[in-house]
Amino acid sequence: MLLFTDLAVTVPEADDYAAARGWSNWTGDDQAKTEALRRGQDFIAFRYNQRWASEWDNDDAPENVKYAIISAARRELVTPGSLTKDKKRGGKIKQAGAGSAMVVFADNAPADTVFDDVDGLLSGLIKPARSGSVDLLRV
Repeated sequence: MLLFTDLAVTVPEADDYAAARGWSNWTGDDQAKTEALRRGQDFIAFRYNQRWASEWDNDDAPENVKYAIISAARRELVTPGSLTKDKKRGGKIKQAGAGSAMVVFADNAPADTVFDDVDGLLSGLIKPARSGSVDLLRV
């Protein structure tokens, strides 16, 4: 399980991962990167700690969990706060349907961002969401 106190990923590990992918926007000093890693890990921990398919300690997090943290941290480094939901932005469902699978969102609802990279990295490592709930990685 990921901790909310100690990082599972070091800055040098994140630097190596980013360099291997040619991420030109993984920049800044170690403090800024550490802060982004903290926010990325908090996001992943909050979202998935109750759903891991197997148990492990923070220091032994699976590689793909570390990579998901780094991917989330990159988003936070480039745009701080980008992983935080803003409940005042709208997005409420006005109408939903079953037959045609129609969903109508409230007027001026912003488009959600789906983090396919994080979802993909964590697939197979998490249990399905509880029945009756939709658990898409959306912000």
